[in-house]
Amino acid sequence: MHKPNNLLELDVKDEFEWDPMLDDTRIVVKADDGRVTLTGTVPTYYDETRAVDDAWTVGGVRDVDNELLVGLVGGAMADVDVSVACANALDADRFVPNGSVSASVDNGWVTLTGQVRHHYQRQAAEHAVRRVDGVLGITNDVVISSEPIPSDVADRIKKAFQRSAIIDDSLIEVSNVGHTIYLDGSAGSYAARSEAVDTAWAAPGVTDVVDRLVIV
Repeated sequence: MHKPNNLLELDVKDEFEWDPMLDDTRIVVKADDGRVTLTGTVPTYYDETRAVDDAWTVGGVRDVDNELLVGLVGGAMADVDVSVACANALDADRFVPNGSVSASVDNGWVTLTGQVRHHYQRQAAEHAVRRVDGVLGITNDVVISSEPIPSDVADRIKKAFQRSAIIDDSLIEVSNVGHTIYLDGSAGSYAARSEAVDTAWAAPGVTDVVDRLVIV
């Protein structure tokens, strides 16, 4: 789906305004042949990630260049206060095993470390600290423990693709080297690409997914 630049910019802005959980008052949107560039500032890291996700949902968007800056309203929070808040957020999240993930903070940038058994737990840890005031960015260094991987894991993932109403599995090739899954080919939308990656991560024994899909 191709849209003129001005129409695509309006659609992205409308999507931002439609999202009641996003503060888009200081976001500037520019489009160039399907490539959307986001500049300006947002109050929290959560707003930054949400803006990028919202932009990807708009038809005609082929790529999103995120140049947003996170700027707190008022004074910056002390790292020790952000660290305590992150620890509390991790403890409160039911998907993050107690004591499995730690958060260190340096000038507002959070680094997550630790080990979990599943990818969704690794994601949950990152999602938990996104909403913490004072977080300017996140590096997720949580590792997934290695478990036995089925010899037919690629075939299992392909069958899961076939069951999906979103994924056109005929356009995606699945292979693996050890515990790493490789996805090659194309997807018809950002939603289909995300669904394919999430489906691959859900397979037993997977510790990494290399997404080489392109959106067409």
